[in-house]
Amino acid sequence: MGSKISIVRDDDLERRTVKAVSLIGCVEKVVDRGDSVLIKPNMVGGLPPEVGETTHPEVVRTLVKLVLDAGAKEAIVGEGEPAVPLKALRKRFVNRPLISISEPLHESYKKEIDRVGGRLIDFNVDGWETVKVPEPVFFETVRVARALLNCDVLIGIPVLKTHHLAGITVALKNLYGAIPREDKGRYHLMDRVEEAVVDINQVRSSDMVVVDGTRTILHWGMVDEYLETHELNLTVAGFDPVAVDAVSSKVLGIDPKTLRFLYWAEEKGLGTSNPDDIEVVGMTIEEAYQGNMMTSVDYINKKFSHIHLINCGACTGCFGRIATALYGADDKGMNRGVYMLIGSKAKPIKDNEVILCGNCAAPTFYNKLEGTFISGCPPSLEPLRDNLRKFKAKI
Repeated sequence: MGSKISIVRDDDLERRTVKAVSLIGCVEKVVDRGDSVLIKPNMVGGLPPEVGETTHPEVVRTLVKLVLDAGAKEAIVGEGEPAVPLKALRKRFVNRPLISISEPLHESYKKEIDRVGGRLIDFNVDGWETVKVPEPVFFETVRVARALLNCDVLIGIPVLKTHHLAGITVALKNLYGAIPREDKGRYHLMDRVEEAVVDINQVRSSDMVVVDGTRTILHWGMVDEYLETHELNLTVAGFDPVAVDAVSSKVLGIDPKTLRFLYWAEEKGLGTSNPDDIEVVGMTIEEAYQGNMMTSVDYINKKFSHIHLINCGACTGCFGRIATALYGADDKGMNRGVYMLIGSKAKPIKDNEVILCGNCAAPTFYNKLEGTFISGCPPSLEPLRDNLRKFKAKI
């Protein structure tokens, strides 16, 4: 076995985190005496951990203590800004249950970090560096936090979440939080988020990842009543970020083979997603998986009455982009239902309006698929929108 990944369930955060780390060999495998260690949690604009969006401060405190006990010179915890402004995020979350915004989460982090001798920094104040990507998927240069380049060891502490565009946001995508806000927005507008994630990790990837799976949610920039939080009380840990993402995706009910960024990351030598090369210790993936994790496709089908998005083994090129494109649609004026099929395992649907999206769902003599075909890998979104408008959808 090449990569060892631990999965632990326990409602005690500190005990669970320590056990998950010990099962893969402890922090001493990457931290030497005198090292400067940067810890990158996921703060997402100061939203409370009860939402399922942010790393719990107790988990961060535990990692800081483990790092300093291992002999590190310093344990620095760093975070930047979310793509969506903090005030806007808090307005969207303020009426949801279990949430208190009386104290900014960053203050809660600082209290916990200070208790054990760590230091909290703001990437925006510390500064950014433009770095050449060695073998770019798309971006020849990226701007990253200066602290990423100056540390001896980088430890990621992401949250276990599904994502509307990339499928999941765990180990590799956690470093999307270590770039400037304007770049996050630009990559989204370019529709190149997955490419950016891999290119950022080629500049600097995590030496160790400890995933806080206390709670999980579908991460979408826009937030409404459909985004359900689930309590899992899990920790996933490993030294290979690609393997961590592969295992995490299965725990979330998503096939890692459908994640484009994971394929590119493995292709660039950032780790392995091959189950034959991954040893899972602690709990099994089957024991950890609890079902009912919301994906972007689930979200769209719950939101709309007339638009039905059917995922038949599609990758993020289709299910992430199409679900995201449908987010702002309004199907109330539609006079009939429309079934949108994506993926190579699509089956014919008779006596209904059908749109076949992407090359994997191309109609052939063998699959007997019928409907309006929109080609491309990934498919062009404008013809998709035009076809939905024909059925009176506002998009």
